[in-house]
Amino acid sequence: MKIRSMLVILILAALLAACSMGGQAQTDAVNTAVAGTQVAQALAQATVNSSALTGMPAAQSAAPATPTPGPTVDYLALTEEELAALIDEAVAEAVAATESTTTAVYTTTSDDAVTTEEVAYVYEYYYYAEYYVEYVEDLMAQYYALYGELASQMIVELNGIEAQLTQMNSTLSSIDQSLQEISSTLSQGLALAQETIDQLESAAQTAQTHAQELKNQAQDMVEVLHADQQGRLDQMSQIQPNNIPTDKIAALQSGFDFIDAAKAAMSDNKLSRDELMNLAQLGANAQEGFKQFGGRGGGAGPGANLDLTQFTAKFGEITNQFARGQMPQGRANLDGFERSLGDRPRRR
Repeated sequence: MKIRSMLVILILAALLAACSMGGQAQTDAVNTAVAGTQVAQALAQATVNSSALTGMPAAQSAAPATPTPGPTVDYLALTEEELAALIDEAVAEAVAATESTTTAVYTTTSDDAVTTEEVAYVYEYYYYAEYYVEYVEDLMAQYYALYGELASQMIVELNGIEAQLTQMNSTLSSIDQSLQEISSTLSQGLALAQETIDQLESAAQTAQTHAQELKNQAQDMVEVLHADQQGRLDQMSQIQPNNIPTDKIAALQSGFDFIDAAKAAMSDNKLSRDELMNLAQLGANAQEGFKQFGGRGGGAGPGANLDLTQFTAKFGEITNQFARGQMPQGRANLDGFERSLGDRPRRR
């Protein structure tokens, strides 16, 4: 059986084990992180098994360090900036792993010959590169799901990263195909043609080029994210009140309308640009009502003795947190604000 097949079986077995060991996760993101941990474990075991298959001592194979994706991650608990930082780090890992793979190829072909042991050696690096490419793709999928309807510049940036990643992954596949061809030839006891070795080196060179292009594409991602977030804040700053409450009860009701709209918008764990602007408009109206009619007194009933003016800044705080992709903080602020307002007034 080919070395690649053995390694693939190991990884698939680990993934199947991950699926059968626990109940259904709350989100696909958690499933992805769990699978990532299992893949890392499978990769470590693959190093040992590939060495056993070829008779090459593991200590002498100079295998790369085991990927450490870390503990299970609940992506809903991350801010947009934290998720972007994970993507940025994973891209750097994918680039480094690909460059290590190409270096391993050059090392094995430097004498214009490739042995079975050297095929296994390159595959150890190849699978690490393949893992990190898939990890980047998974992280970007999470960003698209959570912020695809809110971000604009970042989506363009990630599309560019995705295009470069696809090219790099394609050339990694070319390395894989060349290694399979070499492995098949060697298993039949035949001599390798120089053309076959040249193809492997060419694929490695192209992969290295695409790795550098991916690195260049992703280098300003954090700056793009900040510009995108600032654009949302700038758009919200242009919104003026257009339906100001006429008394304290109406002002208090407008506060709860803002809260209800925010909860409804976030019920699917994502926020669109239109939903954000609607919240900003409701917040501007309610804030003006709190300023004009929020003092103590104002009759009987809910909020009569509550000084609403102390909460005027809450609307801007919460919408700004949502605009900055600080969803966990925005949710917590919203819940605390609702409790502070006390009982709801009856609608007229």
